Amino acid sequence: MRDSKAAGDYLSNGIGTITVRLLLIAVMLALPAAGSSVGIIRGINNSLFAKRFQWAPRAATGNVVFVAIDKHSLDAVGTWPWPRRIYATLLDKLVASGVKDVFLDVDFSAFSSTEEDELLAAALARSGGGVLLPVFRQREMASSSETAVTRPIPQLLQNAWPAFANVAMDADGIVRRFDLGSQLDGNPTQSAAAALGRIDGSSGSLLIDYSIRPDTVPTFSLSDVLNGTVPAEAIRDRSVVVGASAAELKDIFAVPVYGAIAGPLIHVLASETLLQNRFLRMVDEIPLELLFAALLIVGVVCSRSTRLVTMMAVALTIVAVGEIGAFLLQWRYAILVGTAVPWLTLLLAWMLALNERVDLGRMLVAIANTEARNTRRLMRRIIADSSDGVVAFDSNLKIVEASESAKAVLRAEIGASLLGSTDAAVIDIVRRLVSEHEAEPGKVHTALVDFAAQAGYYEASVTISPIEQPDAHLATARSRFAGCLIIRDITARYDYEERLKTLSELDELTGLLNRREFAYRLATFQGEALVSVLDIERFSSLCATLGRDVGDELLKAVAARLGNAFAGDLLARLDRDHFGIATSATHAGTIDSFADGLLALFGEPLHLSGSAVPISVHVGLASSNDAAPGALLNAAESALDAAKALAGRRWSSFDPSTAVRQARSRRLERDMRDALRNRQFFLLFQPQIEFASGRLLGAEALIRWNHPEFGLISPAEFIPIAESSGLICDIGRWTLFEACTEAAGWPGEFGVAVNVSALQFEQSDIEADVREALSFSGLPSARLCLELTESAFLRQGGPVTAKMRALRETGVVIALDDFGTGYSSMSYLADLPVDKLKIDQSFVRRMNGNPTVLEIVRAIISLAHGLKLQVVAEGVETELEAEVLQRLGCQTGQGYLFGRPDEAPRMLSKWNAEKRLSA
Repeated sequence: MRDSKAAGDYLSNGIGTITVRLLLIAVMLALPAAGSSVGIIRGINNSLFAKRFQWAPRAATGNVVFVAIDKHSLDAVGTWPWPRRIYATLLDKLVASGVKDVFLDVDFSAFSSTEEDELLAAALARSGGGVLLPVFRQREMASSSETAVTRPIPQLLQNAWPAFANVAMDADGIVRRFDLGSQLDGNPTQSAAAALGRIDGSSGSLLIDYSIRPDTVPTFSLSDVLNGTVPAEAIRDRSVVVGASAAELKDIFAVPVYGAIAGPLIHVLASETLLQNRFLRMVDEIPLELLFAALLIVGVVCSRSTRLVTMMAVALTIVAVGEIGAFLLQWRYAILVGTAVPWLTLLLAWMLALNERVDLGRMLVAIANTEARNTRRLMRRIIADSSDGVVAFDSNLKIVEASESAKAVLRAEIGASLLGSTDAAVIDIVRRLVSEHEAEPGKVHTALVDFAAQAGYYEASVTISPIEQPDAHLATARSRFAGCLIIRDITARYDYEERLKTLSELDELTGLLNRREFAYRLATFQGEALVSVLDIERFSSLCATLGRDVGDELLKAVAARLGNAFAGDLLARLDRDHFGIATSATHAGTIDSFADGLLALFGEPLHLSGSAVPISVHVGLASSNDAAPGALLNAAESALDAAKALAGRRWSSFDPSTAVRQARSRRLERDMRDALRNRQFFLLFQPQIEFASGRLLGAEALIRWNHPEFGLISPAEFIPIAESSGLICDIGRWTLFEACTEAAGWPGEFGVAVNVSALQFEQSDIEADVREALSFSGLPSARLCLELTESAFLRQGGPVTAKMRALRETGVVIALDDFGTGYSSMSYLADLPVDKLKIDQSFVRRMNGNPTVLEIVRAIISLAHGLKLQVVAEGVETELEAEVLQRLGCQTGQGYLFGRPDEAPRMLSKWNAEKRLSA
């Protein structure tokens, strides 16, 4: 009581009207500079921004469609995660409906079954590269600042584009911003919102415009899309975001205005922000806020005779006008104006005016004294009734207050020493905090510690706070403090965390490590490691024959046999029937002997439900000499794929050359789009000659790539990459335009032949491209020949044949390329709208030395004549081949005999209308 009275007298003597006035003026001037860093001010501004969004709602453009994995879809499938064939079917339906881009906001970072992964990869390839798959940047461990990128499995990413899908929350847990992208493997990579919003940037972040209403975004249930009840017109020429909206999938985030919405819908609103050019921005308000504060101070000082009611009316008018202006700036010009600081400054100005008329200092002292007494009574009550254990102790470490729950845990009463009544871990923390207080007596020191007692596990929060003693000696003040110990029962949480840790590390069925934990421990493996990955041959067939329960029993038996053989080594069930083993390379012996021993381990049948079931396995191996620790698992899985691909091979070790080829393919795929933009592709032309007259009829356009680093790259290498990535449509369209433009300047009626990929013919609007190329170049349609292989119409005969007929009606010539090397079925040849057959060069080169091949060539030419088709022979290299082909009735030849592929001017200078074949 004596200390409290002294403090009250001190405040009464020290605080006066002038002191309060100066303090208020100082705060008013400091508030603009420091206000933006104060959490409560940020919260007020964010609330005002949200209200302004709510007052001026906007409709979505409709250019981005949300296909939701909702409860209806989950109930229709009946399982989760879904089989990847469902996403493959969805992609095919979306592509068939004519959508622009598809963003699958689904985590594909883990392998599924081989069949399911292949089905989805094939669907991605058919989509033509218009699919975005999510990558996530996240912390490797909760306690680490290092991040890693979780990405789809390579098999899927080969035919799709990565896009960052992180949803960043502010400190209050609300999503207000979205990133434009980040670095992925050293390359700038856009976020999903940036890609769908059609902007070029991939760095920085922008605010989401929450005036755009989510209920105006076209939304369809995924099951309705699969069932075909969603009309194609509803999604044609639109971008599609596929993601979870069902509450049980827990992909829900808090946002302004709308409370909580699905994560994929946040990507939609972010992309809509970009599509509507709503680039929200904030301006530096500090100079204006300082000017406003200065004007208020001058106004208050100069208006001492003005009534408070009048000043209140003026203040409310200022607030109303300011809020209307801020609303208009946000609505019309996308400028966010924070008004929390001006209105708080206005409140302080009103308090300053009040201080001019009332002795605010004494009023504050009276309020403070009353509050102090009430606070002491309230704190005693809280301590006594708290369910958590609360202990207050003094500088001598004596207990001065304690709740009943704390007394039960510590088994101590008020007045006892804290050092003799608690756990050793808590005592150590208290002593450490006392030492820290002696070193820095002006600060509050706190720490957390867990300890075990007879009743369970507890968490103790220890706090030591300095006691203000204005008149005390420095040494005395340094030694005085107040301590608080809060004890919380965490037994249930401790048990839950232990169970959760076990579940997060182990496979539930077999008790082995799961894939994530296996990879983590492998990355920290000490010494040289030998990693093996094995799978059970015909596991799906065994499950179908014996039943799913026996299949689970089989997996447990395999795990048990591995555990007996490799006790002390890292063992994991990676997924389904894939198991991983990591052992020390020094103990494993040679790779050959280790692999043979592992295969021999399963030489004896497994005993399941009283029956002996023989199994066999495939094994892939990789050692520390093959790859870095973090890549060993992928290397072993690559070796396993190689072992399964080779008939009769039971095991295989990692081949680095395969990884090199894959890395080169990925590099070429990344560089291909820039190559098209930077004109690294170019065309060469190979002449086509009429056998009878020896004159030039035209030329075939052949694409080449001059890579700035690798030099000339063979089409045999980059065309398959372009087809798998979907870029073949853009490259084929460029080739068509370039060839038509070049041929339009040729003399006479020389024609040009252009190869069209099956994927390009199927997925692009080839009719529109041809019409545009002919119109742009001025080339007559009869001088353009499109060369197609049989694979272009074998997969989708009807629609492709209709396209071919439509092209023929425009006057374009259609040729069937490489005839004889595919199916060559007579059933479809009679119905195809083609004008030419091109005999593959493999027949031409072998016909003179092989009577059987010669008869095949004769039959092809005879068949073509019967169908009224022209015949072009490829790969003619000798005069004898040309003579035989002409004798058999072949009209046109192409090959090195007449000229190698060359630039158009040089090709034309060698061949002209009067050129004849030599005798």
